[in-house]
Amino acid sequence: MKGGEDMGNTINNEALVKDQYKNSDNLNARLNFHSFNINKTDWNQWFFEKMNMPDHGNVLELGCGNGLLWKKNEKSIKKTLNITLSDFSEGMLESAKKNINNENIKYEVIDIQNIPYEDESFDVIIARHMLYHVPDIDKALSEVKRVLKPNGKFYVSTNSLNHLRELKILVKNFDKTIDFDPARDSSLFGIENGGELLKKHFGHVALEEFNGQIVVHEAEPVVSYVTSVISVLQHIIDENKLDSFTKYVEAEIDKTGEFTTSTGAGIFIASNL
Repeated sequence: MKGGEDMGNTINNEALVKDQYKNSDNLNARLNFHSFNINKTDWNQWFFEKMNMPDHGNVLELGCGNGLLWKKNEKSIKKTLNITLSDFSEGMLESAKKNINNENIKYEVIDIQNIPYEDESFDVIIARHMLYHVPDIDKALSEVKRVLKPNGKFYVSTNSLNHLRELKILVKNFDKTIDFDPARDSSLFGIENGGELLKKHFGHVALEEFNGQIVVHEAEPVVSYVTSVISVLQHIIDENKLDSFTKYVEAEIDKTGEFTTSTGAGIFIASNL
């Protein structure tokens, strides 16, 4: 389980997005943290099972990241589908290409706000944990609707406002000046408000939730997750607090033998039929 490919802090500035996702290192740190989730249902497999893939047709993933959705489900990918994986980051696309062994999949750098395809081109469109990074979400959804076929489906995932709440408290208790809020992205497009945003463009919207709890017994996964957010890492380095933060997390874990934080994610399934 990944618990969703969350960012930790809102990054909806183009330059910052490129910096944050220039390669898969920061994402991998977050995925490692989520590997400690006691919900052992694999997020990628769960997500794939929720999609009703047609036997034939065109599929587009926007913000494919390192391509784990397709790597984890490679045996279930129908060879009759035309699949395009896209990301705003060339570095992420390179990571996806290395992870996926499927010659039928093609890769493109695409901005969801300006999808370079004709109207009604795709049967399935996927956007996982990425809409909250987009400067103009309404424009992005309008573009998705434009290139989606009338009977097509849009699968979009995000987190809840309570996602990693205990982790936020941990960081704030260490240093209130650190701007770290794992749920801030969800205020832009999350479980609680995503449905209303989607209903502006799609006639039918359903939600499937995926919740869990991360339990770790050592500091490293926690520290790596928190510092995978570039702005947080820079603050800690500038203040020479990396060692202090690590020792603080270790001390907190020593109190009970573990650190626990809840996760909340889900998938919206949108269509016009």
